[in-house]
Amino acid sequence: MVDLVNHANYDAATGRRLLAIVADLAQLLGWLHFDSSRYGSAERYLLLSVGVCRASGASDRAANAIGMLSYVSAFAGHGAHAVRLAEAAAAEGRSPYRRLRARLLGREATAAAADGDLSRFRRSADRAIEALDPGQDSAEASFLYYLSPEQLTAETGQGLVVLAERTTANRSRLLDEGINLLTGAVTTMITPRRAGGAPPYARSGLLHLTFLARAHLLRGDAPEAVAVMRVGLGLLPLVQSPRGRSYLRGLRPMLARRSRSAPVAEFLPEFDAALSRM
Repeated sequence: MVDLVNHANYDAATGRRLLAIVADLAQLLGWLHFDSSRYGSAERYLLLSVGVCRASGASDRAANAIGMLSYVSAFAGHGAHAVRLAEAAAAEGRSPYRRLRARLLGREATAAAADGDLSRFRRSADRAIEALDPGQDSAEASFLYYLSPEQLTAETGQGLVVLAERTTANRSRLLDEGINLLTGAVTTMITPRRAGGAPPYARSGLLHLTFLARAHLLRGDAPEAVAVMRVGLGLLPLVQSPRGRSYLRGLRPMLARRSRSAPVAEFLPEFDAALSRM
């Protein structure tokens, strides 16, 4: 594709379309590398996407890619850097599109949670939900087709769990709030819309189920955590996501520390067998 852009003959309109394809492919590769925990290569592909977007004048797409860089930094454990990238994304994306503003505010909330800034997290998360109008034109920022109130709600719940792990003050309140938000959002994500249908958002549902299970474990509710993880194991065959499997596997030490609990002791062989097959 890059050779085609560099050496083929085409008019300006075709050139813009080709650059948009290159930018989207670079962004996709960046996300796939992030999903495999290859943070360095993920950042390189996303930076390539940013550069191509800027070259073609697509500032909204560039802002989205920078927001993804912020998300990667947050999960790599670089909260302060993630916040700076979220700020850069907001500065890049001065767009009238409410959907894009909602996405960038959601990225800022995730970054603030990784940085341990509860006030900024709440402010950004609330503004993200307010900015996302379910009735807006679906063609607006079409590359954000997946963004829904449930997705933002799940990300807010996830952020609350991250914050709870960083503090002892008000930990129970943060966990309870996160559990409430995640339970509702994940249920919507994984409940088929018709009898016999597939879950509409199995991948996102699985990822956020792991945070819900973690929250229950931190809250001391092992039986509920086991119930949530059983649902997650049922989603594994539907999801091709190394990150989802990694997050589930990351709960194993927390389960092991609670192996005196009868529900946990009964579940551990099932858990290990399910992950060994993936």
